[in-house]
Amino acid sequence: MGLVPFQQHNASAQSALTWPRQAGVYIASSSEGIPTFPQHLSGYRSENGKDFWGKPFVLRGSIRVLEGNGWKGIPNFPNTMNGCSAGIFMIRWRSAYPNADLIQSSVRHSAAVPSGAETKTGGFGYMSGTNCEQPMFRFAGRGKHTLVDVYYELKFWQPAP
Repeated sequence: MGLVPFQQHNASAQSALTWPRQAGVYIASSSEGIPTFPQHLSGYRSENGKDFWGKPFVLRGSIRVLEGNGWKGIPNFPNTMNGCSAGIFMIRWRSAYPNADLIQSSVRHSAAVPSGAETKTGGFGYMSGTNCEQPMFRFAGRGKHTLVDVYYELKFWQPAP
């Protein structure tokens, strides 16, 4: 599926990474392996601090995922069930303890979506999807912790002529 990110280990190399053209879930080996958001996306526009619908939305934050609690999305994420061509989201994220606690990530409509949705496991990652989907996270375990915070930043895109 799509492009596989290559590893880079310095901030200037991070800007050389490109965002995959295909929507989906991607894992990186470090923060430097996560591409920055594109400044332009053909056929779309983005307004800082706004969601798909032009409404204010906090674009940076964290969510806590707990062992055994299933999938968790960003509170009040503005996804819908209709008009799935009305927008695109992009998200960059990392575990609070990426070397100790792994996170499963997925692009799906809700936590109730059957297990057929693609998932990837890691300590760093990025995803993109339509306005009918949302980024979701689940504790994957590994270390001594039973919960972990996931830090993220978002970018929303709206169709434009």
